Amino acid sequence: MNHALIINPTETAQWTVADGNKPVRFQSLSQFFNGPEWKRGAMRGYNDHLLIWVTRGQGRLILGGARSGYNSHNAVFVPAGTMLKFECGSQCYGTVVQISSALHLGLPTKPMQLRVRNAGDQCELTSHLEVLQQELDIQRLRSERAAICLLGLISVWLERQKEECGTGAAPMDPRASEAVSAYTALVEQQYASGKTTTDYAAELGLSPSDLSRYCKDMCDLSASDILNQRIHLAAREALATSAATFQQVAEDLGFSSPAYFTRSFENVTGESPERFRARSTAA
Repeated sequence: MNHALIINPTETAQWTVADGNKPVRFQSLSQFFNGPEWKRGAMRGYNDHLLIWVTRGQGRLILGGARSGYNSHNAVFVPAGTMLKFECGSQCYGTVVQISSALHLGLPTKPMQLRVRNAGDQCELTSHLEVLQQELDIQRLRSERAAICLLGLISVWLERQKEECGTGAAPMDPRASEAVSAYTALVEQQYASGKTTTDYAAELGLSPSDLSRYCKDMCDLSASDILNQRIHLAAREALATSAATFQQVAEDLGFSSPAYFTRSFENVTGESPERFRARSTAA
């Protein structure tokens, strides 16, 4: 028996999680991926699991280090901590469900992209999501328990789709796919550690050149591109949303000195930290 599926977090006062947010939140695609270009175009992980249900439109994504396209009626599940870059155009419509990783629901542990071609399966997921949102919005008696049960149904739907329809073509180079998936997971966990791509390659048992080649093959970014973009996304978020000094930001992200941080920031973003903060504050 999968005991994770019978845990009811509402009975142990865990429904509102530590950051004060509800553990399940709905947004449209355009709402979730809104923001300045530097934020919209970033490859990053999230603290929550994401279920992205695209109902119209098409675009490109990088999920766990693998680039692919998406179109209408694609379901993308992103476990917490998995790096994602999702290019959301103006003609894309759909829903993003954020699910707290503190809830134990038997959700997949690996990322997946499902191309849902059967109309009945499309309607089933849409129906689950609509009823789940209604339960969360109207707050009837036992609505939180109902939400847990509906999330369990969604986890079953994901498993069935994977088993019955698969998640697309197998990668041409499984070794590259595994290496880049492992690398992006490590970067998301340790980007503030000060580690270099050479350090990550050694941890994965690869040469730096092989790691960079695999990254280029899988997502058209070098290993250093992936690492630097993630570090400087965190830097820009800190500069735009907090009063932290440049020295504090540099220390928090593992830089040996504020001067090195400034040079690296300028190389990656094309502007100085001072100019970026001033521009962000004025916007």
